[in-house]
Amino acid sequence: MDSPFNINTINQTGGNRVLGTNEAKFGDNQFLELLTQQLRNQTPFEPVDSESFNTQMASYSNMEEQRELNANMLQLLDYQGILARSQGLSQGSALLGKSVEYVAEDGSTAAEPVQSVFVAETGDVRLRLESGAEIDMRQVLGITAQAAE
Repeated sequence: MDSPFNINTINQTGGNRVLGTNEAKFGDNQFLELLTQQLRNQTPFEPVDSESFNTQMASYSNMEEQRELNANMLQLLDYQGILARSQGLSQGSALLGKSVEYVAEDGSTAAEPVQSVFVAETGDVRLRLESGAEIDMRQVLGITAQAAE
């Protein structure tokens, strides 16, 4: 038996959009609109309890504080990343023109002059050697001054 409110009808009319990730975003305005509608639609015989109202406002305040804290934490993490990359580049720049002894990928050790220093896509500071090889700063075992020619 087909009722006018079956799932297929809801899907065809777009009633399912509320559950989709593109449309369902809960923020300041939705909370305040819900609270305002609740106050507008209260019945005179059953008014909104002031304790309930205060609880909802406290929840809203907590949500706002949490949102601000999250934004500040993300900004702090971003600054820390920038600082770490800057420090790594500064340390790496001290190696320019010097010969570094490093552990190669096969486990052996080798020594080559450093040509340049850069930040990889992963955020790691890497050294580009004279041969074109790229190594991580963690692979460096020792540093020697380049002999004058």
